[in-house]
Amino acid sequence: MQQWLNQLTDFNMRLTLAVVIFIVFLFSFFVYVEAERAIDKAHNMRLQSFLLADELRQSSDDLTRMVRTYAVTGEERYRQHFDEIFAIRNGQSPRPENYHFIYWDLVDAANQRPRPFAEPEALLDRMRRVGFTEVELSQLVSAKQASDNLAAIEQQAMQWVASGELLLRDQALTMLHDEAYHQAKAGIMQPIDQLYSMMSVRTYKAVSQAERQAWRLRWVFIALGLMLALFLWHLKRRELAILGAPVTELYQRIIALGHGDFSTKIEVPKGRENTVLGWLAETRRRLYHLDHTRQLAQHRLEHIAHYDLLTGLPNRILLAELLQQRVQAAKQDVTLLVVAFVDLDGFKVVNDRYGHEFGDEVLKSLSRRLSSLIGDQNILARISGDEFVFLISTVTERSECQPLLQQALSALASPVNISGTYVHLSASIGVSFYPQTQDIAPEQLLRQADQAMYAAKQAGKNRLCLFDAEADQHARGVLKSVDDIRSGLARDEFVLFYQPKVNLKTGECIGVEALIRWQHPEKGLLAPGLFLPLIEQHELGVQLGQWVIAEAFRQYMLWQQHDIQMAISVNIAANHLQQANFAEQLKQICHQFPAVPPSMLELEIVETSALQDIDYILGTMKSCAALGVTFSLDDFGTGYSSLSYLKRLPISTLKLDQSFVRDILTDIDDLAILQGVSGLAEAFKLATIAEGVETDAHIKKLLEIGYYFGQGYGIARPMPAEQFPIWLTNRTIAKAGLLDY
Repeated sequence: MQQWLNQLTDFNMRLTLAVVIFIVFLFSFFVYVEAERAIDKAHNMRLQSFLLADELRQSSDDLTRMVRTYAVTGEERYRQHFDEIFAIRNGQSPRPENYHFIYWDLVDAANQRPRPFAEPEALLDRMRRVGFTEVELSQLVSAKQASDNLAAIEQQAMQWVASGELLLRDQALTMLHDEAYHQAKAGIMQPIDQLYSMMSVRTYKAVSQAERQAWRLRWVFIALGLMLALFLWHLKRRELAILGAPVTELYQRIIALGHGDFSTKIEVPKGRENTVLGWLAETRRRLYHLDHTRQLAQHRLEHIAHYDLLTGLPNRILLAELLQQRVQAAKQDVTLLVVAFVDLDGFKVVNDRYGHEFGDEVLKSLSRRLSSLIGDQNILARISGDEFVFLISTVTERSECQPLLQQALSALASPVNISGTYVHLSASIGVSFYPQTQDIAPEQLLRQADQAMYAAKQAGKNRLCLFDAEADQHARGVLKSVDDIRSGLARDEFVLFYQPKVNLKTGECIGVEALIRWQHPEKGLLAPGLFLPLIEQHELGVQLGQWVIAEAFRQYMLWQQHDIQMAISVNIAANHLQQANFAEQLKQICHQFPAVPPSMLELEIVETSALQDIDYILGTMKSCAALGVTFSLDDFGTGYSSLSYLKRLPISTLKLDQSFVRDILTDIDDLAILQGVSGLAEAFKLATIAEGVETDAHIKKLLEIGYYFGQGYGIARPMPAEQFPIWLTNRTIAKAGLLDY
């Protein structure tokens, strides 16, 4: 009896201990479930962090797209969209609920907002709530500041475009695509890329920590389960009623769960649902659900990070990785890589007219068409809105890619049928190639293709344009040269040389021609032919022309102090003379030098500038003549001569081009031309002056046919202003009427 009581007491003690262990086992299960939830929460925070960081990147891209579109089209709504994107991001305007990556999702055809708006909230404030660290937020602030700085540049460009001046608009377009702009853009991307790296490390650490905690709890779970199994082993027949299965089976189930095997189903015999086995089966089911949910979240995170949600194509991030890989492969295998940037023409009209859901269906249909063309070895990516990129590595010659791209243009130009509604679109494609003469970064290839795509749009759309690296390099060189000229003008590096004009018979100096030179700090003294053609149609050419006129007035005032009152002639470029305020600016220069008579100034124009718009030019010349300024027609005979405009324009002198004067001693045709022009000038009561006088023989021949005025190297070369008084004092005249210097 005592032994039975002892056994009963031992059984009760073991049973009590088993119940305690079972309670702890249950508690560990709930703790473990919470650990699994912590993993899921960490994954979700990781997902939200990447989405918000990507929103900052996308908003910068949206701002760039708006300002470039505004620069090309001049439509005010793009400027308004630019301001709205900027205000939403900074929390100055209400933020739309379920804010998508593409800005057009927020605007319908009537410029209404199809989504409800929440309270305004800056993007950085949302990021702080998600759990970004101070270091990460500092990167976000750097990216935000860089984006705001870039937005200031873009706002400046929009102001230039809004001014309506073509030169400013061209300058704005250049500024939005030059290297400085792309470097500023890279200044936004760099801190964001660093943020991605830091975010990845932090969130991965949080996930890893949660997984380690869950792993420890699993082993605690296993340990408690083994202890529970060990005690229940001694409960013999009643063990089955409590456990629902032999201890060995429970052991295997617990070990499997501890190792993360949640997929193997646990069969529970009928009537044993409330046993440990039934509880384990329920535990496995819940753990399987949690694990499956976590895997789906992980896959979704990876898919969102690398693939476009609408079309399923690689997105900008994955494209950058693939482009890097293809460039490395092209380097190693010495093969050709083609990068084609595709932008749909007029897609916004589709969204405005039919709505964004319809537009999404159009994009999916077109992406399927392009995917069927590109093949398995090439890559098609959608990087934003209506922009796609081809990576073609299956051709060996540049010309081989054109048939494929022409097929793409045809496919995109074919009507799209969405539920019985047909839409007609086209596309512009820009193409760049690798390798090039200079090694370039992969992202530069994409920028080159983007630049070529804009050239295709400007050329009329629905076409492809190949990026010309040499032309781009030349354009960059021209831009740099123009900047150097602008800097040289600001540093007062330009000087005027003066070439005398004399009476060939008496030797008397009747005036000088002002000729510009550039005293370059590195290249020395540069002739005008090396820099003036670069700014002939540039606003800087007008500024330099204004400087030449003002400098001629200043020099005349200095020569007055030496009792030299010599007429100065100045060459005027065509676009300068055609400025609306030319006469007014000339009047202001006259007012700056009240002691200088405006009549000392002679403006030399070429025939082509006079023929651009004779009525407008006539008005400008009359306004200048009213001040006392005279005009001569330079390089006469080389342009499109017209007796009517010789008669109408207030011209006092014809300057014979040196190409006719130089060969009059040997070419009877040139001699006949000079004789004919002499008679023409006499008929119109115009003076004549011959350029290119190089020898005494030229002087004699010119005097014989009635030319009494000339200039050229045979008389004097162009000289600095300080040398002219010396030349004027020391010159001598031969008795025979020839000059002897």
